[in-house]
Amino acid sequence: MESCPCGSGLDVEACCAPVIAGATPAATAEALMRSRYTAYARGDIDYLMKTLAPESRADFDPIEAQGVAADSVWTGLEIRETTGGGESDDTGTVEYVARLKYRNTPRMHHERATFRREDGRWYCTGGEVNPKQPPRRVVSVGRNEPCPCGSGKKYKKCCGA
Repeated sequence: MESCPCGSGLDVEACCAPVIAGATPAATAEALMRSRYTAYARGDIDYLMKTLAPESRADFDPIEAQGVAADSVWTGLEIRETTGGGESDDTGTVEYVARLKYRNTPRMHHERATFRREDGRWYCTGGEVNPKQPPRRVVSVGRNEPCPCGSGKKYKKCCGA
């Protein structure tokens, strides 16, 4: 048994290998993302090209991808957030961090990738590298205003004391 590089905890033959081989399509956008990570780890550049949406293929350099895959040791995949991309969806996003050692130097690739399903198959349509969260909005409470905890007291007599 060989553990799947995608980090699912499953055997690779029960996880990403059938998807990469074309025996079964990825059921979700996250499953496609995991199989693409495994394809990088295994150096299967043809699979990476096949799972890109047609409009995204022009930007993909298979020679560069092969070089990165060959010079890297893939050390882990962390899925941070998945939006949509389920079995009944046609679009979805997966935010992930791929960890690797590229030429013995630890690296990470953080991306929010977008996916689309066509004719029952998921395709990667692009992504945003190093995505930023929207800025947090901090509201200050005046001393004489009602306490935001909901107690009904003034802030200075409650949480501001």
